[in-house]
Amino acid sequence: MNLLFICTINRMRSCTAETVYGTNPAFKVKSAGIAPTAPNQITPELLRWADKVFVMENLHRAFITEKFPDIDLARKLIVLGIPDFYYYMEPELIDLIKARVDPLLAP
Repeated sequence: MNLLFICTINRMRSCTAETVYGTNPAFKVKSAGIAPTAPNQITPELLRWADKVFVMENLHRAFITEKFPDIDLARKLIVLGIPDFYYYMEPELIDLIKARVDPLLAP
């Protein structure tokens, strides 16, 4: 399963999620950001590649659906509701990501 995690700058939240799930051989994992300064910016190719697209906030969903209206994301775009209050690999962030994502990956 291909998982894509998206936040604003692609340095804290989405990178943490990529690190956490990237060690699981059941998944191929990538991350991206919506900001022009993000090291890995969101692209149509990434959105098409992903089986599930996890965004951290509603603003990310709004940005993606507005910028990429031709890509059908109805069944694979999920808002995690994780605010931009955390640092990369912060234990509380890891716990929050796992709590929100794990139930959505269960077979």
